[in-house]
Amino acid sequence: MLFIGTTAARRKLLSVLLWGIFGAGLFVQVFAPRLQIRDRVFIIPPPLVSEAQEVNPAEIVKKERRMQLLSGVLTAGGALGLAFYYRRVLFRSRPP
Repeated sequence: MLFIGTTAARRKLLSVLLWGIFGAGLFVQVFAPRLQIRDRVFIIPPPLVSEAQEVNPAEIVKKERRMQLLSGVLTAGGALGLAFYYRRVLFRSRPP
């Protein structure tokens, strides 16, 4: 584990780490391959289909699902971590 001398530095590192996790989830979502569905059939993008290799639709769908799961876990985990980190700011009690 990294040793950081002050509490403020630790909190800053935690904040950067949580924002990084959240950003990584969004990054994966943006750059994940997209499969279109028309008439209840997957449309395989032309770059994935070439004459030299065999196309396995099950593997393409499996990869798409893994990318979506990874994106969801990172984004939701980062968002929950940020909500916990900023809980005092988000849920500040106001005097009546």
